[in-house]
Amino acid sequence: ALIYLSIPMFFNFDKSRLENTICKGFNIKCSIHGKIKYSFLPSPRIKIKDLIIQDFVDKKKTLGKIDNAAIKLSFYNLFNKNKFNFTKIELRNAEINFDLHELKEYKNFFKKKFNLKPINLKKSEIKFFDGEKDIATIKDVNFKYKTNKNADDVILKGDFLNDDIYINLKNKKNENDLSTIFILKFLDTKTKINIFNSDLDKNTTSGNISFKKGKNKLTSIFDYKDDQIIFKQANLRNIFLDGKFNGEVKFLPYFNFNLNVDLSSINFNSFRSSLIALDAKNKKNLFKVNEKINGQLNLSADKIFSKRTLIDSFESRIKFINGNISIEQLLLNMGKLGAADVTGIIKSNKKFSNFKFENNIFVDNLKRFYNKFGIFNKQNISSNVFISGNFDLVNLRLRLNEISDDKKFSDEDVDYIESEFNDLVLKDGYASLFNFLKLKEFVKLIVTETN
Repeated sequence: ALIYLSIPMFFNFDKSRLENTICKGFNIKCSIHGKIKYSFLPSPRIKIKDLIIQDFVDKKKTLGKIDNAAIKLSFYNLFNKNKFNFTKIELRNAEINFDLHELKEYKNFFKKKFNLKPINLKKSEIKFFDGEKDIATIKDVNFKYKTNKNADDVILKGDFLNDDIYINLKNKKNENDLSTIFILKFLDTKTKINIFNSDLDKNTTSGNISFKKGKNKLTSIFDYKDDQIIFKQANLRNIFLDGKFNGEVKFLPYFNFNLNVDLSSINFNSFRSSLIALDAKNKKNLFKVNEKINGQLNLSADKIFSKRTLIDSFESRIKFINGNISIEQLLLNMGKLGAADVTGIIKSNKKFSNFKFENNIFVDNLKRFYNKFGIFNKQNISSNVFISGNFDLVNLRLRLNEISDDKKFSDEDVDYIESEFNDLVLKDGYASLFNFLKLKEFVKLIVTETN
């Protein structure tokens, strides 16, 4: 038995034949740059060093680099290298690269039927990039592919963004059950995504998603068609909000979204506490958005709960454009007190985030306004005020450009109001900005001093 298992050690192995064995089933090209040797421990196999796989979309690029590859052999016919029966391919310490620019070509490629032996990929990395820019990496990848007459089965495990990821793709080939099932799980965050063929449209893939981390929950049913995800019957909940959403997320020709988020309630007290608890770095980056994120968000809330309710509800239309946030509409309902509308744009870079805004405040009931803010000497104030300015969202400082009611405020009054707002309302950052007592103190002072 020992002599029989040792026979292949005396063969000279043809590189081109081995390259075909590994890559021909995929209809792609690969090349062996290192040594080839045979080993019968722990089972008969041909070991290959430095295997390079060519990208099937751009022939000038490398799809994969594998430090160690092993072609496992059947115990039969080891005495004749022309009759070797290859049973499994094992790849170890590999780096696989996917360019997201070529996402459509990759998808078309994997729709093909392959004639493959089982493949295992161990201790490897799968990298995703956009042109020359790295996007994300799945580390410590363990990948298994096996096939039979009934189904193709793919299982991938790894580390993605410090979360354990599990992917299972099953392609059934039975004539009575031609279907594809895709399951994605993030184990640390308890995320699960199921994808399957739609019963109504052969060009549409349907699915559902369930996400849970701590008290954050999201569930949704969705369709995937024409390179976009269409969310339906989606719910989200955490410690300070509860609501539903729907809309589309497009991936090609570039990432874009159009989402409608309707919140039944917001717990402003919890939101304020979470915001104040952020460290300095997260507070400074709160409004900085990746330039690749573009789209429109229609956000509304039916009820806002707070110890001292000033805003009862709101609705807004917000656009994300190349790292900037455009607030095209923000309507604030202050109940019987009145209403306000805000428009503007948040521009950010590595050093600053600045909100340039225009704001109209409408007071419907002056008596209620006086009582709300503790103004007892009944100043004669306007029920309609316009304000424009800039708000430094990193250092939390206000710069006012104009204030007007029936007439435009003087520069001295504008400077005074700006100074008092910064000294009183922004004294302790977000803690005082969302403190109604500080706002009340500021309004009393301004109404008294400017009338």
